[in-house]
Amino acid sequence: MLKAVFYARFHPERGPSVVHQYPNGCIIPAFADQDESPQTLVSWSDVSAYIIPPYEVCNRPFSICSDGHRVLGFPISLEDSKYERNRFTFNVCFVLNETADVNPWLAAVNKTAAFFQSLEEEDGLLQTEEDLPGLRWAGEEGYPAQSTGVVYKLLKSIVEDLNAYEETCIRLNSYHVLNLRLVHPQPPPPKIQAWDVPLLIRDLPSPDQWTWDLTLQHIHPYLDGVNPIQRIAELADVELKLVKRAVRGLVFHHRALLLDLFHFQAIYTPTKDFAWFMADVEMQEECARYVALPPTSTTSNTNIHEAPSPIPASLLITLYTSLAPSTPLHSFVQTHLPTLSTHRIDIRRLITFGTTKGFLRRVHRYALALDHNLGLKSQTSRTGEGSAKTEDSSPAKSKPKSNEDAVREFERAWKRAAMSSGWATPPAEPPAPLPPGAGGEEGAGREEEVDEKLRGFLDGRHCFDEMRLALRMSERELVARFDGGRLGEVLVFNK
Repeated sequence: MLKAVFYARFHPERGPSVVHQYPNGCIIPAFADQDESPQTLVSWSDVSAYIIPPYEVCNRPFSICSDGHRVLGFPISLEDSKYERNRFTFNVCFVLNETADVNPWLAAVNKTAAFFQSLEEEDGLLQTEEDLPGLRWAGEEGYPAQSTGVVYKLLKSIVEDLNAYEETCIRLNSYHVLNLRLVHPQPPPPKIQAWDVPLLIRDLPSPDQWTWDLTLQHIHPYLDGVNPIQRIAELADVELKLVKRAVRGLVFHHRALLLDLFHFQAIYTPTKDFAWFMADVEMQEECARYVALPPTSTTSNTNIHEAPSPIPASLLITLYTSLAPSTPLHSFVQTHLPTLSTHRIDIRRLITFGTTKGFLRRVHRYALALDHNLGLKSQTSRTGEGSAKTEDSSPAKSKPKSNEDAVREFERAWKRAAMSSGWATPPAEPPAPLPPGAGGEEGAGREEEVDEKLRGFLDGRHCFDEMRLALRMSERELVARFDGGRLGEVLVFNK
């Protein structure tokens, strides 16, 4: 919070003096309080030598702490023969708490000093205002003279606007406009994954107000909180890398949030922040409005004069606490189906609200191959190759390094098959996996390619959502492959 702003300058007769201050009495005691002990934020006698420093150290930012407060300034020294003693030295200072983060304020202080410098160099406004009849300096009787000068009003607007809105736009005339905004340092947005689901939380400005790039124009209709990144790229016919970059910008500017891929095999559990939800009545009411399904046409005609009964907060708390790391979502829905149907609760919105507010988290499933060599030996025995090839095919060579490497390897295999069979282009997406033994040699070849690609995810670091999207398989099909023994012993765990 900005405590005060004051404008000081070196006067040829008065010496270092505060010309204007806001609020009144923050640096120089007000005239009515001068007989009592001054209640100023900082002592002017202690800091005046630093506020108006020697010429050699002017025109650079400074920071000084005194009496539990921090003074930020940027002293300006203008040399010109029109000034008395050929020099005009002034400073505009911001006063903050000593422990406050100064990073958002540094740019505002520097820009304000540059604005005051332009006022004096272009119009001579600062020097001219001191000669106005009726002007009162800080600490004098009758200060501030509201109808004299513009500097006091300027300081007042800076304090009030920055504290209220963290930005201000002050227009003195058509040539001098001061725009300030506090920019808080933000951590970079998280890495965008192909299985992340973007959800818009703020409407995007129209293309007339905000320049949309081509990627955003193509993907905007598919940002519905349901489609994952990879699906959006396919629907919009845009390269996956460009979609990730566009969504990353939306997340950075707080226009979108990233959700997990929603499906009924997923597992959710409350976090420690759930106590916050239980104690916040307003959030409970917001949740009740968000998760309620809209009335159907039959219901609205029958109860046209009756408002739908609100969902009790105790019911929402019960539903959320019923989510456990050992309970998949489909089991949760089957258990609470009568309650969800009676109160017309949207299960997707119930989960989305909890994850966006942070009191609900997704429990991901991972797979770890405990014996890669077993899967390789079984594959070698099926293809009839010798043991020499088995020894050469180490897990490091057969397992792709990442999801993208696995996808590229899979596409190259399909391209080779397509060109050898006379196809013009390879298929748009991998075919659905066939049951083991189906399709003859061609089906067996496809199965081996899928198994080879799947091995790249069995290092315990790739979640099931990533595998499902990359292989176009359901979670049940993945578990069936792990249990079939084709990939050796695979451990499935939650985290």
